[in-house]
This record gives sequence, structure tokens and C-alpha cells, in this order.
Amino acid sequence: MKAVNLTGPKQLELVDIQAPEPDGENVIIKVLACGICGSDLHYWHAGRGMGGVYDLIMGHEFSGVVVDPGNRGDLAKGDRVTALPLDPCGLCAACRAGHVNICLKALKRSIPGNNSAGAFSELLKLRPDMVRKLPDDINDVQAAMIEPAAVALHAVRAAGIHPGDTVMISGGGPIGLLCAAWAKISGAAYIALTEISAFRKRFAEKNADADDVFDPSDPNFSSYVFKKTGGGFDVVVETSAADAGINLALMMLKPNGRLILAGINAQPQAILTIVAAAREITQKSVMAYLPEEFDTAIDYIKQKRIDVEKLVTSTTDLNGLGGAFERLASGTSEDIKIVCKN
Repeated sequence: MKAVNLTGPKQLELVDIQAPEPDGENVIIKVLACGICGSDLHYWHAGRGMGGVYDLIMGHEFSGVVVDPGNRGDLAKGDRVTALPLDPCGLCAACRAGHVNICLKALKRSIPGNNSAGAFSELLKLRPDMVRKLPDDINDVQAAMIEPAAVALHAVRAAGIHPGDTVMISGGGPIGLLCAAWAKISGAAYIALTEISAFRKRFAEKNADADDVFDPSDPNFSSYVFKKTGGGFDVVVETSAADAGINLALMMLKPNGRLILAGINAQPQAILTIVAAAREITQKSVMAYLPEEFDTAIDYIKQKRIDVEKLVTSTTDLNGLGGAFERLASGTSEDIKIVCKN
């Protein structure tokens, strides 16, 4: 079968590899759509996946159809499905406490598209209890957006947003835009989104579930939002993982405000801890999502309560995947989310 292999830094190669074979347990699907995630771009730049894995087939935001149902008696060949790209051990302290998204043995287990074969391929073998059957109301591209929608839902739930809260979303990429949507659903009274990219700012102005969209370098930004919010935000969800974004978030929060770190940066960062201390800011980091949040994302997309497809600005195929990564990494791309379709 065809697959795209990460062979080195910024190097993707279309290869022929052996197709997964039925084993009576795992589910095998034909991949129909798979989104390019920010973590995929991190792996692409580094030339290796999670835990330093080389020769990785990336892709963990996907949909497909069942080729072999494995031990899932409720699935049949041809059923449309997606899956959580998780492989919790079920035995460690985190798993026993119900936090399967932060399984302590994750690096030693098979996380599709992160440290084991993912969905930038024609076929994919999946852990059966992670597979979810798709409603007919969700198309293949929407289904590839369930995973990032669940990531954003987990971040917003961690923030404890209540009706009436004022919320700032730092970063106008896919996760930031989805966080704004979930914040609105959660009842936020006022949502501001900040984004330094001119294209992403324009896109957010037309498509984000935010009351205002700002370039944070705008000299009028701070005075306007402090007046609008009565002294700062109750919550900031920071998705950029940039020093400037995190420090801006700290400065824009009210005393005892809540900062959610939803972005990922593998490098040491310079953070204004004096601001966090002086205002007694509560900071919380988030990773992935819980299975019930993944299922909630499916339900809300099915009900059309959250529109994920509007974030997909272009599609490609396995042959064009390398070019898609180049565009997204260029700094000049006018794409929010690219989905690879087979």
C-alpha cells in the first residue's frame, strides 16, 4: 500500500509498504481523510516523531471505512469510522484515576501518527476500543476534524468557563478557533481572539466565534479590552505556545484569573512569573482529551452546533502532502487546516 514516510527533517517520501493484515482483534480501515496537525509540523521539522521515533508515518486526525472489523462485533466492512489516537495502558496511576489522555506509559505504547504508523497512508490498523462509528450526518472531512475539536473542548473544560465569563483566545489557528467556538457554547459573555498573522486575523474576523479579533500589537488593544471587560479577562486560553503569547495572556488576566496553556513548545521559555505571582494567576496545562470529550465532539458536530468544516481551507492527496507541509511551514500560507484525502 502507499504511505508517506517521514525520512528526515523536512523530508517526506511516498513509499510502498506492506499493508496491515487482519489479526482477529484490531480494526483495519481504509483511510479517506486525514488533517495536518501542528504536532505533525513539529515532527516534520525535527525529522522524527514522539519519543524520537524515526521513519514515522504521521497523521492522527482521520476518518475512513472498515476493511476488517477485528473483534468488534458491532462493526461491519464498509462502516464509516474514526478513532481516538490513544493507547492508554489502563494500569498506571493516571489511567486508574481516569486520566487516560496522560497515560504515564504513553511513550512506550503505540500512539497512531505520533510514535507508530498513522493515517497518511491507504490503510491503518487501530486498537478496537478506540474506534468510533460515524453518524451519516458527518462527512469524511468533518470527521477528520473531530480530533482537534476534542482537543479544544478539553482545553475549554479545563478552563472552567461559566456563563458570564470574559475569555481571551490567544492564537487564531485551528485549535484557537475551535476553543472560541466551545467558549461560546459554554456561555462566555465576551470572547476576544488575538492573532498576529494578517491572514489568520482576516479569517478569524469572518469565521471565528469571537466578539472581537485583534492584532495584539495594536496600541489600542489593551485599553479597549480592559474597558470592555472591566479590568481584564477571567480566562485566557493560550494556543500559540510562544513566549510573547503566554506573557500577553498573563498581563491580560484579572487577579485570580485562569490561564490554560493549550499550545506545545519543546524549548525552554521565558515567562513573566512575577506577573503570574502578583495576580495569583491559576495556570493549567492540557494534553489531548478524554474519550467522553471525543464523543461529545462527535455529537456536537452531528447536531451542527459546532462548524468544523469551515476551518478546512484546502485539501491534498498523498502525492501532494510534502508540498502541503512546505506551504504550512512557509509563514506565508493562507491555509488554516489542510486535509489529505485518499
